[in-house]
Amino acid sequence: MHLQAKLILLSLLPLLLVTAITSWISIYQAQALGENEVKLFKEGLIQSKETALKDRVELVIGAISHIYNDPDLPQDVAQQQVKEIVDGLRFGKDGYFFVYDENGTNLVHPIIPELIGQNLLNLQDENGDYLIEALLYQAQSGGGFHRYLWQKPSTGENVPKLSYAAWLDKWKWMIGTGLYMEDVSTEVAKLQSEINQNIETTFFTVVVIVIVTVAVIVVITLAVNLHEHRLADRSLKELAHKTVMFQEDEKKHLARELHDGINQLLVSSKCHLDLLNSKIEQPELQKYLSKSQHSLMTAINEVRNISHQLRPSALDDIGLEAAMNSLLQDYKAHSGVEIEASLSTQPGRLHSEAATTLYRVAQESLTNIEKHSNATKVSVILQQMGNMLQLIIRDDGVGFDVNSAMRKGGIGLRNMRERVEFIGGDFEIESEPGFGTEITVLLQLDGLIYG
Repeated sequence: MHLQAKLILLSLLPLLLVTAITSWISIYQAQALGENEVKLFKEGLIQSKETALKDRVELVIGAISHIYNDPDLPQDVAQQQVKEIVDGLRFGKDGYFFVYDENGTNLVHPIIPELIGQNLLNLQDENGDYLIEALLYQAQSGGGFHRYLWQKPSTGENVPKLSYAAWLDKWKWMIGTGLYMEDVSTEVAKLQSEINQNIETTFFTVVVIVIVTVAVIVVITLAVNLHEHRLADRSLKELAHKTVMFQEDEKKHLARELHDGINQLLVSSKCHLDLLNSKIEQPELQKYLSKSQHSLMTAINEVRNISHQLRPSALDDIGLEAAMNSLLQDYKAHSGVEIEASLSTQPGRLHSEAATTLYRVAQESLTNIEKHSNATKVSVILQQMGNMLQLIIRDDGVGFDVNSAMRKGGIGLRNMRERVEFIGGDFEIESEPGFGTEITVLLQLDGLIYG
């Protein structure tokens, strides 16, 4: 695994773990609080309905109390008057009052009058609940509530109903009323839906925050990594450049030593052999001296060639243009390729690093042309345009795929590019199979020219 991926994982795993635990705890607590809130809300609704039912029954009892407690009225007359009063009372859309005797016989039912006179003590709802028996028990116990299923008049559906029943002890009657509870379920379901929606919104918000945080961490990590990578790459390029320049200095020093030291000694030895040859008259000895002179001359030329290959003295002595001319002449001499050169620079000596870079680019380009291009003609242009110095090296060879060459290796091309870019120049290479190659170097001269 790459270091970059490890850094991101090390940054994200603790965050994701803490976020997951915190989110789970928060959602769990939110669900628990929501359930408790729903429970309290439901209990509050039911309690309010129970209070309303009890109040309504007490109001009815209060309304009939003058008849119920009138000693002058015959009982049957009083009971008939109470039945008529209760039968005519309504509240809301489906609210009414009912009356049963102690045996479970219905005495008043304004909604389903066919029940009047029937004994409903054994009446059961869909759940098997003996509802009249339960209501009688609650009434005889001092008044109470009971829930059961009953047909709602407005819809005809069996829905949960909450009833309250009170006891008229003198007549042994139960009087009661009820409220249908599906609106409680609706309100509770609505509240539960709102709570669930809030939990989902919270969860979604947490997820979005986590995603944004993860994205920010990844971006910051990548940015830091990229910054460090660029610093490392810059440091590596600087080190490589310093190494190359150190090598150039060593080549320069070695070339000077070869040219001014060993080569001078060899030339001096040849002069002495020439002098000795003029003083010896024996043909046999002159023969050996001629061979020695030839070998010595070969060594002198080889030392000069090595010295020139290491670093041409003209590059340091009389400048880039002269060194380029010498390079092109040598190349034409040993390769036989036609050279078309246009070298034109303004007065002033180019900085050593810039001159060395341009010279090495030309040298590497000519080497590549000789090895790979099968070119018959090479054009080299070195020209100064205002504050810019341009070097163009063009051949009519077989060309190549630049991207493919860079992917496969292209060390020479990459080295040329890095050397040019390190001194602030632009390096471009254009080539296609069958259409030759063109290398362009564009260098800004600010700070690179000595007066």
